[in-house]
Amino acid sequence: MADTLDACARELLEVMPLVMQDLRRTMRSHSAPDLRVPELRSLAFLRHSPGSNLTDLAEYIGVSLPSMSKLVDALAFRGLIDRQSDPGDRRRVRLFLTEEGTAVLTKAREAVKTAFAAKLARLRPEDVATVTTSLGLLRDLFVFVPGAALAAKAVAPEPVEA
Repeated sequence: MADTLDACARELLEVMPLVMQDLRRTMRSHSAPDLRVPELRSLAFLRHSPGSNLTDLAEYIGVSLPSMSKLVDALAFRGLIDRQSDPGDRRRVRLFLTEEGTAVLTKAREAVKTAFAAKLARLRPEDVATVTTSLGLLRDLFVFVPGAALAAKAVAPEPVEA
C-alpha cells in the first residue's frame, strides 16, 4: 500500500503543476490581462466564500496579511470586490465580489472550462468518467475550510518521542 500511495503522491506532484500552468495561462488570456493569478484566485475564493475576512483570504492564497491587504485594496479600487463592515463586529471587514468581479471571474472560468473540455475530449469516455470520479475524491481530501488550519494547529497533538 505504501508503494501505491507513494506513486500516487508522486504523480500528483508531477501533474498538478502542469494543470495549474495551463489554467493560469488560459485565465490570463481570457480575463482582464493585468490581473495576476493571486487576484483571480482571490475572486474565486470570494465566489465560494462570500463575506470572508482578510485572514481567511490570506490563509487560502498563502500570503501575509499585509500582502493580502494590498491585493484587496487593488481589487477594491478596480471595483472587483466590495468591503463591508461586519454588523456584529465593526472592527471586522467582510469581503464580497461585485458584479464586475463576478463577470471577470466567470469569463476566465468559462475559458478554462472550454480549454479543459477540449483536452479531455481526446480521452475515451470511460477515461473521462474515471478522471471525474478521481477529481471528486481529491476535492474531498483537499477542500479548504476557512480557519481550519488555525484550528488544526490549536488542537494538534504533541509529537510522541520514539
